[in-house]
Amino acid sequence: MKTIQLQCTLLSDVIISETSATTGNRHSLDFIPGNNFLGIAASKLYDKENEKTHLLFHSGKVRFGDAHPSLSGIRGVRIPAVLFTPKLKDGADERYLHHLLPADLPKEIREKQLKQCRDGFYVFDEEQATEVNVGKTFALKSAYDSENRCSQDHQLFGYEALNKGLILYFEVELDDDATQYAEELTAALCGTRHLGRSRTAQYGLVEIKQASFQQLKSDAAVANEEVLVYADGRLIFLDEHGLPTFQPTLRQLGFEGEGEILWHKCQVRTFSYAPWNFKRQAFDSQRCGIEKGSVFVVKANNTPKPASYIGHYKQEGFGRVVYNPEILSLNKADQEGKAKFNFGKQKEATSNEPPKEVKETPLLAYLKRAQEKEKRVFDVQKVVNQFVTDNKGKFNGERFASQWGSIRSLAMITSDATELEKSVITFLDHGVAKQQWDENGRRKCLEEVMDTPNISLQELLINLASEMAKRCKN
Repeated sequence: MKTIQLQCTLLSDVIISETSATTGNRHSLDFIPGNNFLGIAASKLYDKENEKTHLLFHSGKVRFGDAHPSLSGIRGVRIPAVLFTPKLKDGADERYLHHLLPADLPKEIREKQLKQCRDGFYVFDEEQATEVNVGKTFALKSAYDSENRCSQDHQLFGYEALNKGLILYFEVELDDDATQYAEELTAALCGTRHLGRSRTAQYGLVEIKQASFQQLKSDAAVANEEVLVYADGRLIFLDEHGLPTFQPTLRQLGFEGEGEILWHKCQVRTFSYAPWNFKRQAFDSQRCGIEKGSVFVVKANNTPKPASYIGHYKQEGFGRVVYNPEILSLNKADQEGKAKFNFGKQKEATSNEPPKEVKETPLLAYLKRAQEKEKRVFDVQKVVNQFVTDNKGKFNGERFASQWGSIRSLAMITSDATELEKSVITFLDHGVAKQQWDENGRRKCLEEVMDTPNISLQELLINLASEMAKRCKN
């Protein structure tokens, strides 16, 4: 097997849509999926269907990995879902390993109200974990009427894009019978290329070149008969009927022989999307899978297979796993499930040049206010979308649509955050719907989202309640 390591630098803002929606807000992924690089290579080498193109792009023997944000020559990884952090602000640098927490939690840990880490890419170096800054911009656009050569009425949509200047690393793996094409693939990928959406609107320009970097490695040795399977890439599994499943078998996770998956220790998150087929000019069928950062805990009497990719669609970057990564090691000085790494954020770049004085003008003040408003709207919408994605299955039916409508009404008349939170809590504590909110974690997820820092609670609840009411009716 041969591995080609590559660096992708964004020369302009890049749109990598989270979903395939053609209207509304298009949220960008914070990484570049491997199928984008497969497409670049195919555009150069796929002249006709033959044995060579089948081997490179269809056989799964050439795997185009996902490009992750990087820092200091180290490829970042999605924060593992088994890491939990205290809800309290003063414990923001602490992380606990869910699968290693004792069954009877000590009082001091219970009081911290641990919550799951879900977002962000981190670089792990020695005992330091640093979150990589992945900047994004948001812009409103209007659909274009080519016949009348003007903007279409009532056809506004938004683009979220990864910011220019971001550096990402990825790998291309070739099995032995495909290594003869390594130089051709490298030449096809390297250079100034375009990827993502809206390339005609000055988006999507990147530079790809070969570069060495540190990659998260597996330690497949069985420790205490438990093996951690970390999803470095998104995973897609099919059951015996060819249907998507979120419960892979032991063999699908790369293990031979006897063993079991300890589901009570696993932390699995899911996703779904419909890829666009350029050749057919249509969407392919919906794909459902397991999200990056998910962790399976397997009790096995043997080591897993050495393969680094499992599941389906390997050629598009799906399926990369790491067994027993060091990032999930226990802090030996603390046997209460605390992770061994110190967590922090990437330091902002500093300049030695003195700041330039800019004269304040009415226009500049207006632009600042507009920029602040746009960021505020973006931050609120991001939280709302995440809440809807995570909790939409908990709220169904007209009764909850009415409940969300009442919460929106409270938010419309109360601007003070403290008073608004008290009003919502009072609403949840009274009436016939109290039991319904207490069930299935509904009240808990609402209280958690109301604790979101650095965001207007009034704007958050107005937008959240409106969106959830619509979802309930549908």
